[in-house]
Amino acid sequence: MPKRFLLLAMLLGAFLAPALAYNPKAYLENERNTIEIVQKAGPGVVYVAVRTAPKVVRPNLPPGFEEFAPFFEPFIVPPQEGTGSGFVIDREGHILTNYHVVKDADEIEVRFKGDPKPYDAKVVGAVPPMDIALLKVDAPKAKLHPIPLGDSDRVLVGQKAVAIGNPFGLDFTVTEGIVSAIRKNPGVESSLIPYLIQTDAAINPGNSGGPLLDSHGRVIGINAAILSPSVQAGAPQFAGIGFAIPINLAKDYLDEMKAGKVLTADEIIRSRPRLGVTVLPVDAYPEAIRKRFKLPEYGLVIQEVEKGSPAEKAGLRGAKEHIYVYTPNGDVLDFGVGGDVIIEADGVPIRNINDLRAVLFKKRPGDTVTLKIIRDGKERTVVVRLAVVK
Repeated sequence: MPKRFLLLAMLLGAFLAPALAYNPKAYLENERNTIEIVQKAGPGVVYVAVRTAPKVVRPNLPPGFEEFAPFFEPFIVPPQEGTGSGFVIDREGHILTNYHVVKDADEIEVRFKGDPKPYDAKVVGAVPPMDIALLKVDAPKAKLHPIPLGDSDRVLVGQKAVAIGNPFGLDFTVTEGIVSAIRKNPGVESSLIPYLIQTDAAINPGNSGGPLLDSHGRVIGINAAILSPSVQAGAPQFAGIGFAIPINLAKDYLDEMKAGKVLTADEIIRSRPRLGVTVLPVDAYPEAIRKRFKLPEYGLVIQEVEKGSPAEKAGLRGAKEHIYVYTPNGDVLDFGVGGDVIIEADGVPIRNINDLRAVLFKKRPGDTVTLKIIRDGKERTVVVRLAVVK
């Protein structure tokens, strides 16, 4: 290249470089904030790739037909591949993601922003009923950029929300929106998750396991699900309604996951403060029983009160008698009647078990909950001091 053209190129590059570099004064305040969030948190978001090995499977014959198994050839389930997202939480290489991203995976690899090299990872602990898994990656510490965890209990509707992930395999994609609602779980995730953070920041397949960030770049949720009226190419499409699992829920189980535990639904229930009752929703009762025993329009009918439980100490009462209903297919349904009916907890109407769990979710041992109940047709108020019931 002639020297005069080389000199011109150098001068032009020197002139353009400041314009191409990030110049805070060239952006609006919200733009600056988003760019800073991405620059700060982005290196901690990982691309998760999973693979299952081929498996030989025999037909699952109904009971009584096992003797015919030799007549059926086993078939091979081909290897499956999938992708998702995750984020680094410490310098030891721990990564949070959704359990459904890594469920049944035989091989897990993660990639970091700007590095095409895959690094092996493994599941060290999980809370499947909460759709949370903890990975550990074998990667140089220079690759590990932990993202600080925020406080999802302080999230406000209307505040800024930024999602970073790998939708449809498009690595390191950033979308922005707001927190649209703090919503009781509408059924898009396990019923043990009492509430979800709803956002309009675009979330699509592949975003699962990635972080939902606040304006300080702190993780407030783990992107997990969407509500979609349409499906294209076998995948649901974003329609402005996405859901993230509150990060405080994951924080509650981090120590146990790091210790290698995979927690079951029963262990989760037993580990949290409870009333110590078994219940049935009023709307599960046949209309004839509801009318006969003058049950309220909604609520939870206490079937049984555990001995020594907070409920027993507070004087709550279980069913006095049981009515058995035979179904056409021969099943027998048991409906306890005569017990207290919980219709409200801390001022929140209680229509189903998820409503009650949502109230109890934020409680700690020693906290109290104020229940409004129906007993013998009259409203009463009962204060229960909660405890962990083993």
